[in-house]
Amino acid sequence: MVAAVLGIRFRTAAHLLRREWWRALLTGFGVLWVVMMLPSLVWIRAALATQDAQIRGDGLVAIAALAGLGWVVVPLVVASLDDTLDPARFRIVGVPARAILPGLLVAALLTLPAVFFALAFAVIGSVWADEGWAVQAMAYAGLAATLLCMIVGARVTALWGTRLLASRRAKLVTAATMLVGLAIGAVIARSLFIEGLSGLVETDLDTLLAQLALTPLGAGAAVGRSAAYGDWWGAAWRLGLQAGWALLLVGAWHANIARALVRPLSRGSGARRRQDRVLDAPPTLAAPTDAPAAAVHARLRRAWLSDPRYLASLAGVLLLPASFFILVVPVFDLDGRWAYAVPLMLAASVGWGRHNDVAFDSTGLWLDVVSGRLGSAVMRGRMSATVAWGLPVTVLVALATVAWTGRWEDAGSLLGTTVGVLGVSLGIAAVFAVATPYRTPAPGQNPFGAEVGSVGAGLAAQLVSSAVAMVVLPVVVAPFVLGLVVDPRWGWGAAVAGLAVGGAAYLGGVTLAGVLYDKRAGRLLAAVA
Repeated sequence: MVAAVLGIRFRTAAHLLRREWWRALLTGFGVLWVVMMLPSLVWIRAALATQDAQIRGDGLVAIAALAGLGWVVVPLVVASLDDTLDPARFRIVGVPARAILPGLLVAALLTLPAVFFALAFAVIGSVWADEGWAVQAMAYAGLAATLLCMIVGARVTALWGTRLLASRRAKLVTAATMLVGLAIGAVIARSLFIEGLSGLVETDLDTLLAQLALTPLGAGAAVGRSAAYGDWWGAAWRLGLQAGWALLLVGAWHANIARALVRPLSRGSGARRRQDRVLDAPPTLAAPTDAPAAAVHARLRRAWLSDPRYLASLAGVLLLPASFFILVVPVFDLDGRWAYAVPLMLAASVGWGRHNDVAFDSTGLWLDVVSGRLGSAVMRGRMSATVAWGLPVTVLVALATVAWTGRWEDAGSLLGTTVGVLGVSLGIAAVFAVATPYRTPAPGQNPFGAEVGSVGAGLAAQLVSSAVAMVVLPVVVAPFVLGLVVDPRWGWGAAVAGLAVGGAAYLGGVTLAGVLYDKRAGRLLAAVA
């Protein structure tokens, strides 16, 4: 069965490489990047080799822990290249999970990221070569178990994330996860702001690395150090801990595969409601007044509250601004005014992310198309559903940022600029959602995946929309920056320009998107269905 699963993977990859030239180009760039990283790996190895066993062990633990966190987080915020071997695709074959699991595991080990990390661990892990073959063998065994945990952990995280977001408690899970993440980030940010990076490294880094070496995040990487010190019992139990964790993750993966093979697509919670939120939606300030736009607005507002794909997008939108404030500002000891970038990043992320709005609503698109030439109403309803939550959130974050800096004289200009960035981003996204549509996971499918063959169109849409946004957004942001560094009077211009340009870009983008929608209705259905 391993050969059959690998055959599916390789034949699909070969077919896509022949049909889509860009995929071969990306693969070539990936291989080139791996080759270009080899000197860096050799340099890291040489730097660690000159240190004592304690420093070498701490360095490997830090590298393994950061890589492990990356393998867990990245699948939740960045869609995978394709879903060729998504376990749900094997439903119609009727094979048990234990039959396809070995093939899926081998296929996961043969991906380019897995091969790169295996190469990296092989190079960096050779720092124990001068300690003897037994120490080196133990170190490689620990790193191999660590890599296996990373690869399998990424699969388990994505599958569990899909299950949680598709459950009746999806909103609760998403909110709880965000609150926990913000709480952890607040603690880290507070420590960095108070002690600074150097102080935190001097006082807490040794303790952190020592504790990580006792957990599955760093136990395997610490095997070599224990063996080098002659603590073979310590090396053995750390290796056993890492191997046991790997077996536990494989068991969890098997359970998720078995569930995916027999469970139908999850398309709703089935909860009974006293009021239909789409046909009889409660009125809101952001809802359009005309019936067609209001109906689309209600449908999209419902999606933002319950659809796993939208909830996953919401989590991804918050990642970059939160990371900038929690890590970049304190680590580089930036001036407090750099925190103003947080609401601007958030506004840009909220708006730019809607470039796939039409594709996400693929199952409802046909209803909009057969209802007549209602492109303007449809796009107003779509974008207003994002404005309904995006505008209050970005305004609140802007006010919170001003309160944190204590510079209330900048409040007006920051608010105007934030609104302007949101309006411009949404206007651009509205146009590209219609002009460059591409297939995304359908309702009920893995929200962290991507349709086979859709990556090229998705990459092109993202690159082009990003390029347009980078050209237009400086027009809104420049007056605000001038108000901070040149003359405060520019701040009033920033407030007015942000509101004017943002409003005009939003209305113009939605109007143009509506015209394109009517002209491209048939092609839209073909592109995203």
